[in-house]
Amino acid sequence: MTGRTWLRAGLLAVALVQGVPAVWAACWPRSFYTGFPTADRAWLTLFPPFNEHLVRDFGLMTLQLAALAVYSAVSLEFRLVRATLLAALLFYVPHLVYHQLHLVPGSDTGMQLVSQVVPVVLLVVLLAVNRRTRERPG
Repeated sequence: MTGRTWLRAGLLAVALVQGVPAVWAACWPRSFYTGFPTADRAWLTLFPPFNEHLVRDFGLMTLQLAALAVYSAVSLEFRLVRATLLAALLFYVPHLVYHQLHLVPGSDTGMQLVSQVVPVVLLVVLLAVNRRTRERPG
């Protein structure tokens, strides 16, 4: 696969990973709060109380990033892709750090760690691919 194909696939993966929970949180905030990532895990209930406004806003703001990732995947314009990846890192890195500093006893810490580290690694790899693709067009 070419660098452009990797970028497009990676950006679409970012959009999907952001977009699914974003739509869920924006449209069905109570369900998101009590069912993310799954109903039997419900990680967000470990951080009460439920706040519908906050959950909806989180969903809508996250949906913005998903839309930007889709647009970047379509255009593959170097600066837009770089800005999108850096914006995503501005969410994922502090999110990872916060959760590592505030582990919740009895939670799925291993699964949470993987779900937070994988996007950071993906974004850093995509930044490198984006740079290489710019240096070697085509």
